[in-house]
Amino acid sequence: MLQANPYLERIHQLNVNRSGERRAPHKPLLLLMAIARLLRGERELPFKEVESTLKPLLISYAPPVQARHQPELPYWHLRSDGLWDIPQADSLPLQAGGFPRMAALRASAGHLTSDFAAALLANPDLAQAAIRILLDDHFPESLHEDILASVGLEWPESTEVDRIADGDRVTYSARRRDPKFRQEVLRAYEHRCAVTGFQIALGGSYFGCEAAHVQWHAYGGPDTVENGFAVEPTLHKLFDAGAWTLTDARRVLVSAELTGADETVQRIRSLHGEVIRAPLSGTPAVSVEYIRWHREEELGGVFKHPALPL
Repeated sequence: MLQANPYLERIHQLNVNRSGERRAPHKPLLLLMAIARLLRGERELPFKEVESTLKPLLISYAPPVQARHQPELPYWHLRSDGLWDIPQADSLPLQAGGFPRMAALRASAGHLTSDFAAALLANPDLAQAAIRILLDDHFPESLHEDILASVGLEWPESTEVDRIADGDRVTYSARRRDPKFRQEVLRAYEHRCAVTGFQIALGGSYFGCEAAHVQWHAYGGPDTVENGFAVEPTLHKLFDAGAWTLTDARRVLVSAELTGADETVQRIRSLHGEVIRAPLSGTPAVSVEYIRWHREEELGGVFKHPALPL
């Protein structure tokens, strides 16, 4: 629940582009960029920098698109959310469809609205809460640190905000993850990676595996065993980033877009076509419903098509 603070309300209720179950994280990423820049003492954000910086972020952290990612869209349309301003907006020459000409956009610069920027600078807790909402509402937890590092932000210490705006106490409570989810998933898979079989323990304590949501928690995926599996941390991040997914038969599908060092890529590609391990008897396997969400674009999927041939 959000209380009393209009800026947190606006961030929580961002009007993001949707196509079926797919939500575009373009505005959240732009806001994170802008907040990072403001906290470094640089308020203005030229569109040329948005274009060069936001586009690779969209390729990495947004669902795949058929054509190209368009950083100009959040740069222009974020103004309607009451958090962003382009001072030259009214004087920019427009195309026939009413959108500014790209040459004009490239000569412009935007920034957070004056009141929002002043509030962020006056109260570091507000900035921390804003960052937390943007992450929790739009991205899986496994990618949070990478996204923050990409835009130059530090990890938010708390989601609790005091003395913001009118002096009221403001508490932001995101949709909380059930703490039992991790325990139940790891127990179901005996603390063994469902993909590689990796399992290690020291002094009776297991290390090295995480509980992955198949349908992102941020996108309504439930904290249930049938929406999760145990996996190594690197494979977890790659799964959330769409580098690999599963077939309905729970076989690994690796994206043809995955590149990198030869040995590393070969390790991931060697898993292509392998069936993931089943959980303990009597425990539900990963639901095909959630697998399809992850894989299919029209359902909201994040997998970077095309897959390597089976």
